Amino acid sequence: MPLEVPVGADDGPAELKGYRPITAGQAREIAFAPGTIWRRLVTDLGSGLLVKVDPTTYRPTADAERQVIARDQYCASPSCRMPAHRCDVDHVEPFDHEHPEAGGLTVPENLQPLCRRHHRLKTHLPGWKVTRDPHTGLARWTSPTGHTYSNAPPVYRE
Repeated sequence: MPLEVPVGADDGPAELKGYRPITAGQAREIAFAPGTIWRRLVTDLGSGLLVKVDPTTYRPTADAERQVIARDQYCASPSCRMPAHRCDVDHVEPFDHEHPEAGGLTVPENLQPLCRRHHRLKTHLPGWKVTRDPHTGLARWTSPTGHTYSNAPPVYRE
């Protein structure tokens, strides 16, 4: 719904995803109900196309995903050469589903491509930790034994 509807500046309809258009009053009731989470979607006024989503949503935008794939080119795990376009785009700092604003934002600086094998390793095997320097792109993996491994994305030169 346009921002004007929940703040009361417009009484136009809103769209309830998977249902149908609803009245402004119904939209306000839902928007301000206890437990409701707002998600910001920025659209182009002319075309109505989605330009940007709130970084506290779990799934990255197609644009963020393209940026991560182009930036890193390969799986972010050291020595893995799986092309990034065949990888999952994963959060470096885990996404907090209970409190999305608390960290683990869905922005390119906190995303990395991981092949399915390394994504499962990082996510499901206890003791693995990954950090990523947002300025250099250097990913540092720490194993359960304390060994560290580093991987830097390719550097583009003119």
